Amino acid sequence: MSAPEPTRPRFLAAAPWLVVLAGVLVMIILFVLATGYFSSDLRRTSGVPDPAWPFAQGGTPSSAAGPASPTDGVPTVEPALPTPTTARPAGARNPAPSRTTPSRGTTPPPSFRPTTAAPKPAEPALTGRYRVLADYRDSFIAEVLVRNTGGAAQSWTVELRFRNEVHGLRNYWIEGAPRPSADRDDGRYVFRSGVPLSGNRSDPLRFHLERWGDSERPISCTVNGRACDLG
Repeated sequence: MSAPEPTRPRFLAAAPWLVVLAGVLVMIILFVLATGYFSSDLRRTSGVPDPAWPFAQGGTPSSAAGPASPTDGVPTVEPALPTPTTARPAGARNPAPSRTTPSRGTTPPPSFRPTTAAPKPAEPALTGRYRVLADYRDSFIAEVLVRNTGGAAQSWTVELRFRNEVHGLRNYWIEGAPRPSADRDDGRYVFRSGVPLSGNRSDPLRFHLERWGDSERPISCTVNGRACDLG
């Protein structure tokens, strides 16, 4: 039987295509191997660890992947620069401004004492000076010089007290001014100005008194209640 002979030429005719297909498969395999080689080489050069796969669902990567870093999967946060502050112990509070307060029942420090000086008492504007002008056997003439040291005019009252040796008033007057009024009561003589005395002026009140003995100095002499200067 001669039937199998025609199949050999067909096989021989298809042989070149089989070689081409085999060459293409070999090239594909070589390309895949080369791609895998270069990919693994690039990962080793860049320091990226090779993924450990395949692994079962729900399992853990094999130990070939190496121990996991404690910072893996945690986002990196850059630390903020500290703000310059004055160093002080922890828990310390800001110091409060100190102030001194006087305790109760104690004398306050000098800084808390009032510095206002007490006003000086006003000096009386009217003053008087007593003196004896003339001395006789049974009488004498004396004077009270009333002076107004202020600026405003003022009336004045002169009061004199003598011992019992002085017993009578003969005359009284003011040099260059209206005559004052006079009252006598048991050794007390009171003279009142007829017109107010102008500021920075003087009234020389003079009087002639009777006496026995040698008493001429009064027990008291006042001008508007202020003691006279007994000369």
